[in-house]
Amino acid sequence: MSFLHPLFLAGVAAIGVPILLHMIRRHTRKRITFSSLMFVRTTAPRLRNRSRIENLSLLILRCLLLGLLALAFARPLLSRQAPETVTHQGRRMVLLVDTSASMRRAGLWNQAIAEVRSVLSDIQPTDRLCLMTFDRGAKTQIGFDQWVALDLPQRAAAVMDCLADLSPGWASTDLGGALATAAEALEDDAVSDSRQTGGVRQIVLISDLQQGSRLDALQTYEWPETTELLIRPVVCRSTTNAALEWVIHRDHRTSADANDAPTIRVINTLEATVEQFQLRWTHEPTEPAFDVYVPAGRSFVVKVPTPRDSSTTHRLILAGDDHDFDNTLYIAPRLQQQIRILCISNDEPNDPRGMLYYVRQAFKASGRRNAQVTFRRTDETLVPDEVAAAHLVVLTEAAHAENLGALRRHVEAGGSVLLAMKSTTAATVLSALAGIGNINCEEANAGRYAMLGQIEFAHPLLSVFADPRFGDFTKVHFWKYRRVDLAVFPDARVLAWYDSDDPAWFEVPRGRGTVVVMTSGWQPADSDLALSSKFVPLLYSILEYGGALAGTQAQYFVGDAVPVARPAASPSENVRIRKPDGSTVVLDRGAETFTQTDMPGIYGIESAGGTRPFAVNVPVSESRTDPMEIEELEKRGLSLKPLRPVATGPLTKVAIHRGMAETESEQKLWRWVLVAALIVLWMETWLAGWLTRPASGPQGEST
Repeated sequence: MSFLHPLFLAGVAAIGVPILLHMIRRHTRKRITFSSLMFVRTTAPRLRNRSRIENLSLLILRCLLLGLLALAFARPLLSRQAPETVTHQGRRMVLLVDTSASMRRAGLWNQAIAEVRSVLSDIQPTDRLCLMTFDRGAKTQIGFDQWVALDLPQRAAAVMDCLADLSPGWASTDLGGALATAAEALEDDAVSDSRQTGGVRQIVLISDLQQGSRLDALQTYEWPETTELLIRPVVCRSTTNAALEWVIHRDHRTSADANDAPTIRVINTLEATVEQFQLRWTHEPTEPAFDVYVPAGRSFVVKVPTPRDSSTTHRLILAGDDHDFDNTLYIAPRLQQQIRILCISNDEPNDPRGMLYYVRQAFKASGRRNAQVTFRRTDETLVPDEVAAAHLVVLTEAAHAENLGALRRHVEAGGSVLLAMKSTTAATVLSALAGIGNINCEEANAGRYAMLGQIEFAHPLLSVFADPRFGDFTKVHFWKYRRVDLAVFPDARVLAWYDSDDPAWFEVPRGRGTVVVMTSGWQPADSDLALSSKFVPLLYSILEYGGALAGTQAQYFVGDAVPVARPAASPSENVRIRKPDGSTVVLDRGAETFTQTDMPGIYGIESAGGTRPFAVNVPVSESRTDPMEIEELEKRGLSLKPLRPVATGPLTKVAIHRGMAETESEQKLWRWVLVAALIVLWMETWLAGWLTRPASGPQGEST
């Protein structure tokens, strides 16, 4: 038997009170009057024992009552250690080991290996085990079927050999997604294994449980009631962990001064014992160091002057920290890129009632000071070099045949054209660019207004809006639009539909390029698209889809997908990615992104157009190494069960107490103890009354 609040057992010492009272000699209980005793000599009574206990049974009842009250306040519970039925039926267990960047701190990985070895020592022959590792995603190292296929003496050795080949990586921690994946693996194995039913389902989590762990996946996941989570945290002795974060301004890539001092944020943990740090470019002692004072749990923003030698501007080192896994910040060189947009329309660029006005405002508001927007009227003859140099061509209405021929060749060579249909006459432009005869196009009846009813967020052009936070287009209204018959376009792909099921946006590939068509304009007479927050990112997404801006982002984090600078339609250029360790990855033909950003450093996209560098750093969330509160998991519905206290960290003690509290709440043995105390109280009351009853018999009379 165990006790939830064992300190209340000290109340048993109160048993000495009734014992002391029973040993105190009291006066004569009652005086009885007799006849005259004046002739009797008065003598003092002789007391043979001044400390003799009277009414032993009453004393025992009173002591028992106090003992029962102390026992009830201590909240007793019956332990559930090692039930025989569990050993007989066998357990299903997922061993979930953290391999994120924060596990690179000194001593944590060795502790994790020791915890795995401890868990394996308790495994029974009837148990089924699955080994998983996780960082930003969960990966199965040894499945249930592989475990069963191994001989009994080889199972534990196979797990340890697998972990010997692994080590913590550089990615972030998605704890919620890993727990959900492990729970689903238990459910799938229970369904597929018909020979063994029942038993306990457990997930043994071995992690540092740092605050930067993501738990988003548990918000919408219903945790199985039959699955227990057992936590074996690893604890780091050194609590100071400072980190660097590069604060990038929106005009970083186009700043006129390439030697501007970068803005750096230095972050310190809440439990830090060190608050004074130094910043230095590279490890060279000749470089000047900059002192930075950051109190525990705070951050400090500073501008670090760049050294004269530009070759040393790629690495910024933080000194004075206990853990160095996140003390190096990689900064890519400034990217200077001239963006050219060619607009062909009869609208006035300064007229807010036309579309050209909003195109110019969009690129001006984005902070790209080197974005060059050129306006041409539909009756002007286009210069071939001007068309070829344009990253994006915007058309709003029909143009003469010579210009349409030049635009068609531009698209076939890999260029991008955005056709915003201002009227039904713009259908002739689409017909000429696509090389198709007459196209059925008419004004649609939008009623009061039309809205976008379905959007293909999986398409690369609209993937920027795939996040639910940015994909709400319900506030965009279309007063007018054109209905286009797409039956004549076998290769057309619709990107968005109106709520009337008419195509709103679609693309028509032509040669190596593509034509993006909007059946409604963004001028106020047609829609309020230009006034919404979607307009600017939509224009830049079209630029990126055409290969103009891909790979221009200066900083990524480990695990991020990096877009590759080549045309999206049927790419043919051979692109190689140079990694920080010197290795080279050749992208497959048609690949649009590079996903092997598995280490921090400076990467380079090598193509015929040159090499474009970009920086990959350790995720900032991994630097939040303060321990997570266990309530963060409990309030998401997880069933936590404590293991034996292997580690001495505060999280383990809290987990054990929580498990005992849950068991005691289920058993409620204190109620039966109080019932027994009431019975003893009744017996004591009755016995005390019986012992103090008046004597029954005739009383003497005085004469």
